[in-house]
Amino acid sequence: MANSMNILLVNPNTFKNPPVIPVGLEYLMTVLEKHGYNADILDLCFENSPIDKLNQKLKESSYDLIAFSLRNIDSAIYFNNEFFLFDVKKLIQCAKIYRIPVILGGSGFSSMPNEILKYLEADYGIIGPGEVIFPRFLKQWQSNQLDKKLFDGWQYGLDTDLIHYRGKKIDYPSYISKEGIIGFETHVGCTNKCPYCIEANTPVYLKKISNIIEELRYLVDSGYTHFHLCDSEFNTNIDYSIEFCKSLIEQKLEMKWALYMKPSPYNEELFRVLHESNAYLITLTVDSDERIQALNNYSYKDLDIIIEYCDKYKIDLAIDLLTGYPNESLESTKKCLKFFENNPPKTVGISFYYRIYKNTALAKLIEEDTNLKKQLISSYSENQDFLFPIFFNQIKQETLENLIAGKELFRIAGIIPGVNYQL
Repeated sequence: MANSMNILLVNPNTFKNPPVIPVGLEYLMTVLEKHGYNADILDLCFENSPIDKLNQKLKESSYDLIAFSLRNIDSAIYFNNEFFLFDVKKLIQCAKIYRIPVILGGSGFSSMPNEILKYLEADYGIIGPGEVIFPRFLKQWQSNQLDKKLFDGWQYGLDTDLIHYRGKKIDYPSYISKEGIIGFETHVGCTNKCPYCIEANTPVYLKKISNIIEELRYLVDSGYTHFHLCDSEFNTNIDYSIEFCKSLIEQKLEMKWALYMKPSPYNEELFRVLHESNAYLITLTVDSDERIQALNNYSYKDLDIIIEYCDKYKIDLAIDLLTGYPNESLESTKKCLKFFENNPPKTVGISFYYRIYKNTALAKLIEEDTNLKKQLISSYSENQDFLFPIFFNQIKQETLENLIAGKELFRIAGIIPGVNYQL
């Protein structure tokens, strides 16, 4: 059903190490088209002056609502950290000149929605997945029935009927030429209990596998062959993950793909079908702190088996290692480094500064412990909202560098910008 409402979807993300195609906005375009709304995407990633480009767009066209997708608040890693919201705030101020209401969404926004909404002085926000909640919001907004500013997409999940035919609204070649990669999703949400993570314990909603395959087929038919999964962790539901891989194998699509995984659950069949579906790189998130390993149902024995399966099925394995969690001993860090030295994957990227987000178990731990506050890389104040980057650190860089002793297997994450598929 046609709708006279005009909506502008904006990607304000200009981070280019590497640049990230705004798949969330592409998925939202499908939603808006289904419900009959008129929508445009303004991608500011490669603009020399994003604010001038937005201003030009708003002069040329009339919009009833502007939606900004915030992928990250900052670059999340301590080294060379960049805070992105300063520039986003300027863009929203530009939109306000035209008296156009602004709604926010995306994973970055969902990490601290109240704080970001206040800081950016936007009108509304959507937390979590927007495929179902956004059309509901629009309907209420049009009929003046809104009684709040924040809307929880986790209550409604995904529209599993959607098939996303993508690549028309975003300039893929510009991204690919600068080592960007085309992402896709199989599900949203995560069952892990990582105490520092904004996505921990979020509801899991699975997409219809046949629709994902059709999305990928369309992209392959359009000439694209290299993909990266955008799921937090691919193996949240192992039966579903295996079924997806088997469907991909049956279709014989000429493509390769990389993915994120967690150490549990897994079995050998998962690695076999990953190999047969042309998955070439797994990034595995690992904590050296065995308390967190136990929370997420894995141990060093599981890591040993996963490394063996990756070797057997010829899948490159990159480890994203987090170490130095509050009250974790240095011996724990040494044990983990020694384990990977004896059981080497392709690479181990080490993070030893923890970015603190409000409403996480880590934030609560810091707030309740005076001694831990002394190990923050930034001043702490009462009623801290953690919007501006604050990091916890208890391992000196010199100590860690001495432990890894220049071994090529290890690298400290963030000192040299980049991601695992670029290695």
